[in-house]
Amino acid sequence: MADDFDVIVVGAGMAGSAAAIRLAQGGANVLLLERGAEPGTKNLSGGILWGHDLDAILPNWWETMPVERHVVRKRFGFLTPEGAVSFSLSDRSWATPPYVAHAVLRSRTDKWLAAQAEAAGATLVSSVPVDRLNWEGSRVHGVVQGGETMTAPVTILADGANSRLALGTPIRPNPRLDGRATELGVKEVYRLPKGTIEDRFNVGDGEGHAEEWVSGIFPPGVMGGGFLYTNRDTVSLGIILNIASMFGRNVQSHDLLEKFKLHPEIAGRLDGAELVEYGAKLISGGWASRPAAFHGDGWMVAGDAAGFVFSNGLVIQGMNYAVRTGLQAADTALEAKAAGDASSARLAAYDRRLAASGVIADFRDFEGLDRVKWNPRFYREYPELAFGLLHDLMGETGAPKEPARRTAWKAFRRSKLKWMATARDLVDLGRNL
Repeated sequence: MADDFDVIVVGAGMAGSAAAIRLAQGGANVLLLERGAEPGTKNLSGGILWGHDLDAILPNWWETMPVERHVVRKRFGFLTPEGAVSFSLSDRSWATPPYVAHAVLRSRTDKWLAAQAEAAGATLVSSVPVDRLNWEGSRVHGVVQGGETMTAPVTILADGANSRLALGTPIRPNPRLDGRATELGVKEVYRLPKGTIEDRFNVGDGEGHAEEWVSGIFPPGVMGGGFLYTNRDTVSLGIILNIASMFGRNVQSHDLLEKFKLHPEIAGRLDGAELVEYGAKLISGGWASRPAAFHGDGWMVAGDAAGFVFSNGLVIQGMNYAVRTGLQAADTALEAKAAGDASSARLAAYDRRLAASGVIADFRDFEGLDRVKWNPRFYREYPELAFGLLHDLMGETGAPKEPARRTAWKAFRRSKLKWMATARDLVDLGRNL
């Protein structure tokens, strides 16, 4: 009996829709399934879209995709209970076409991207919570939903960090996500007039501002940070938390978000703003959250479902990896279709593509940094050290000036850091950066 489709893609986010576009452009009969009422309704992002990878399937995509603003400035800093320490990068090359960095609202961009898949010839079906993969021994042969089986030689899982279809299967044998390798993002969107945004953040028409913060204001032991970026007439704001650091502590994510919003460095950005949207999502924790394999007989895993979210404390990038790995899975599926072979040996070309494009190296080589960035001292002692040192160096009290080395020593002693622990942290950070 002939299969219903050449390829079934589960999840109409960045990875799934990009894969469906490439597959349809290559002549494949592809089914794109989305659990939400429409693409984008289940998706949130706290990052920036770096869209180079979209060029391969949608030239000049930024001219029609409903992006919010092209980012021309990024700010990074540390929050302490007393204040903040930060630096920013303004790059005017980002202000000219082709724009490289974009603030987006996923409810808009994902809907648009899925529509491009339909226009290319893919079959999009929303409101389909797939029950399970159709396993035939060790092979995946499509999906099962509502008692109905839809078959295809290749199935691409692009259903997000909490990939329900993979958990408890050979793809992810553990039936639960590991809290040590999964993060929680909580986000709110506030409406502000377009002109107010441009005045308040000192950006021009269509230009955007983004910032990311390491939080030293949460209860001891709770590790996380915050983000903020400007949209056309809204501001997106939220926090990202290390889930394991919340275990055994009487803390709630919404209370931590309130602490972030009320910090003096953040609160003024929201003056006069109206809350219009809020949500939360799980975030893959990089290499430590990868599945048992990226491919097998009849299946591949792409995007967040494969753990491809890169975060080193300075940058958060996931959408670009979603698009890139979706395209690489699609190219592998097209080769499998041409050969009439969807075996694991044939789909191993997906792993080779991941390696050749630098995806594997980006995550494997920075694996140690996943551990370093969740060092509790980076969320309390080091922000306070930086704030105290700069406060003393840049302030004036009327007392005689001291050599900078003496000021630095006093700030270090106030921080309660230990020399040996600090030395180990610096060596660890340097080795893994």
